[in-house]
Amino acid sequence: SRAIQDHLLEVKKAGERSADLTRQLLAFARKQTVTPKVLDLNETIDTMHKMLERLIGEHIDFVWKPGENLSRVNMDPGQIDQLLANLTVNARDAIGSGTGKVTLETANSVIDEALCRENPGLKKGDYVTISVTDDGCGMTSETVSHVFEPFYTTKDGGKGTGLGLATVYGIVTQNRGFIGVESEPGRGTAFRIRLPAHTEGERPKRVENSYTPS
Repeated sequence: SRAIQDHLLEVKKAGERSADLTRQLLAFARKQTVTPKVLDLNETIDTMHKMLERLIGEHIDFVWKPGENLSRVNMDPGQIDQLLANLTVNARDAIGSGTGKVTLETANSVIDEALCRENPGLKKGDYVTISVTDDGCGMTSETVSHVFEPFYTTKDGGKGTGLGLATVYGIVTQNRGFIGVESEPGRGTAFRIRLPAHTEGERPKRVENSYTPS
């Protein structure tokens, strides 16, 4: 009967949500096998460009701006996929059903002593920055202060696990990187990830599963 079909469909959806939540939790706890490689981020992003476009949807303008002479990074390519998929979905949801624009950029950057003084958590050095910017609804400073906490979500019931940005934070921290967010209500949001640049001749570092969510 129709009622049984509807009930089974709900059970199927609940199972899919549960599987997705489990995958996110595993990624967040980083029980997954991590195999870092020395990567050109522009090449890595090029290979997933079409997937990101599909995630965003046709109603949103997706702009990809690869940086020139980009330094390499030592990271698991699967983790890059996770970072960008989560940030892209987040940007899409911030824009909603209307039209909008999401910009993905890469660039070389330097964290110097002055920046370290302004932001005590940062470490000096050469980095590669990934920026994901949207012109969506934006966030209040209160929301920004909680945005990387596990299970924190502003999405309506059942639509978000609250693990997407927590997963992003865990991956970035595990790879000795830093993430920042700038946002204002009605003015959109910019996430900036800094990953340590891998210098030629440097031996690839093993990634330790040392990050524990507080």
